[in-house]
Amino acid sequence: LEASMAMAQNVVELARTLRSANRLRTRQPLARAWIAAPDRGTTLDQELLDLIAAEINAKAVERISSGSDLVDRRVKVLLPKVGKRLGSAIPAVMAAARDGDVVFQSDGSVTLAGMTLAADEVEIQATPRPGTAVAEDDGLVVVLDTELTPDLRAEGDARELARAVQDLRREAGLALDDRIELWVADAPASLDPHLPSVAADTLSALVIGVIPAGVQQASVELDGATVTIAVRRLA
Repeated sequence: LEASMAMAQNVVELARTLRSANRLRTRQPLARAWIAAPDRGTTLDQELLDLIAAEINAKAVERISSGSDLVDRRVKVLLPKVGKRLGSAIPAVMAAARDGDVVFQSDGSVTLAGMTLAADEVEIQATPRPGTAVAEDDGLVVVLDTELTPDLRAEGDARELARAVQDLRREAGLALDDRIELWVADAPASLDPHLPSVAADTLSALVIGVIPAGVQQASVELDGATVTIAVRRLA
């Protein structure tokens, strides 16, 4: 159980690194993620996969094999570490690495041209296919679907908007359990279906119309739009 949890935590860390590298906001939902995990006596059951999905904000997380066509894994042989040991076998080993003729072992080692190289004697380079991002660590591969549909973008905007409403609530000196009136101006039409859920999540009553003078307000930068929000305690 401890080993499985450690693997799950590693998956989450790799996914968060990929999000940052690809400028994907933490609150932006992703359609799916895939995991290729080494077989070392640990398992990622459905409960752990669901936990990972919640932590990395993905709609679904699926297990794939290390040979999946989602990932092209290449091996870079670390010559300073293996040169003396391999000797005359080096040309054949390097040729196998270039050709991708490699067998990945469950303990992180690889076999090239009949020679086994330990995990610390090679560097595994994972290359993603278009529309994905991939990270690898000691045989564990995490792939994120980086393609964002309009619906996913709108859902991400709604979560950013809810966060901004709570921030503005605090700035206005309102308690988190105070019911409030909420104005949302200049929001893109794609956000309209999500406004009721934003209101429910923030204990707000949506108000249609011009923002009254003197009401606490702020601007929120969403995906391609600047929205104005305003709040006050519900009378």
